[in-house]
Amino acid sequence: MSFLYPFVFFLFAPLYFLYKHNETPTSRYKKREKLLLFLSLAFILLALARPVLLDTLNKQKFDSQDFIIAIDASFSMQADDLQPTRYEVAKGKLKEILTALPQNRFAIFAFTSNAILISPPTTDTAISLLALEALDPKFILTKGTSLKELLKTISKVSHEEKKLIIFSDGGEERDLEVLVDLAKKNKIIPFVVATGSKNGALLSQDDKKLKDEKNNLVISRINPILKDFAMLSKGAYYLLDSQNSNVASKIMADMRNDKDKSRKADISVLSYTQLYYFPLLLSIIFFLMAVTKIHQIYVFLPLLFFPNQADSSLLDFYHIEKANGEFEKASYARSAQEFEKATPSPWSYYNRGVSLYKAKNYKEAAEIFASVQTKDEKLKQKIFYNLGNCAVKIGKYERAKIYYRKALNLGEDADSHFNLTLLYRLDLKEKADVSNMFPKNEVEKKTDANKKENLKKDKEKQEKEKQEKSGSSSSKANQKAAQSSNGSSDSQGKKEKKALKKTDKTIDSKYKIGYKAYELINKGYTDEKRPW
Repeated sequence: MSFLYPFVFFLFAPLYFLYKHNETPTSRYKKREKLLLFLSLAFILLALARPVLLDTLNKQKFDSQDFIIAIDASFSMQADDLQPTRYEVAKGKLKEILTALPQNRFAIFAFTSNAILISPPTTDTAISLLALEALDPKFILTKGTSLKELLKTISKVSHEEKKLIIFSDGGEERDLEVLVDLAKKNKIIPFVVATGSKNGALLSQDDKKLKDEKNNLVISRINPILKDFAMLSKGAYYLLDSQNSNVASKIMADMRNDKDKSRKADISVLSYTQLYYFPLLLSIIFFLMAVTKIHQIYVFLPLLFFPNQADSSLLDFYHIEKANGEFEKASYARSAQEFEKATPSPWSYYNRGVSLYKAKNYKEAAEIFASVQTKDEKLKQKIFYNLGNCAVKIGKYERAKIYYRKALNLGEDADSHFNLTLLYRLDLKEKADVSNMFPKNEVEKKTDANKKENLKKDKEKQEKEKQEKSGSSSSKANQKAAQSSNGSSDSQGKKEKKALKKTDKTIDSKYKIGYKAYELINKGYTDEKRPW
């Protein structure tokens, strides 16, 4: 047996010193409690030292190569002869290569009239993929294609032999001799992937076809110089079009067959079996023995594995967090399903009802709200308010008024008051018989005399409000009426979202390219007249 972190054992000395010089407990029980607590700490330290059983150390050799990838982000790569665009198809093939060859080290460049490094040499495929995904051509102002500038930038890379995979249509590059000379001089071996169809494609900008100085339509085709450049530079040439979709496989096959130019990397693989959970389990047991009585341990331990059904279960946090996430995405039906999986409680039922209401399942939402039993007056008020909204959606306006009044009986509520007022003003007629669409356990039991009395009081309130608001314009009333036709005001939507117990969201770790990078690639931009 060995330890991955043996330096942790130095902590045993202060722990022993603390145990010996601590005041001696008076009772026998206190002595036992003290000993058990220190034993618990000792086993925690032992677990932190990470005890393991070592297996044999194996050395493995594998072929590893350094490659440089360059993707053309110029305007012509937005041509749609390859769907959706040449650039997107090239990016997809690059992802295939990066994923299939994780043992190789890749550096990624993007280029137009200038070139910029967007991902340094690394074997971490995830970082390379994130960097490639983060590049957005719409922030690139330079539109042309310069293989010459790309080769000059690649020449500064420290690799002895630079294997360069280029995805490009070639632009209007014409000086073949200069390109070949740069490649040979700087030991650059190009794997050129000509991206585009043989017939080419018309270029558009702002939904208009581009025209040259002679008013001719601009057609972007693969530059024939690419093939000559690859062959004369002792590289390889590939065509990426709709008929040659397996170009990534061909490139990877050539890369694997290039055995003479690959480097042999040694890696030592040490396998071992973890044992830390044994001292950790002992630590937990000693701690429980210290803080509880012996006969209570057997009652307490099962609770770790079988939660009390009267309280929240261990999975409640997961379901609530997932439900909140689905609610934020406007997936209200899924949110309701997740709230249903949580331990039953007044708030879980309420949140489920809100989700069902937002999903326009008003009948089931009303049944859920009606089934909630709570002594919390604030929650009761919210429930009656939402029952009123459900009643409006179903077309039971008289019942909606009853629910809004119940909500107001529990305290001031601007939304309930607003909706109740509008219902009286609009004097909406109830829909056809929809009695089967509403929960039967919420049928109002008030007598006719009480109903008439309540209606009389409400009418008196309405007359007072009309007198107070006699100076207000009729357009305001129409605006509010339009809002009420949806069953709730804008503030209701906010309150329903606040009703959900939101959890902290993890920080988004998405790879982002700073605008400084785009400034470098846009260097020398002079409003190019020929963007293709």
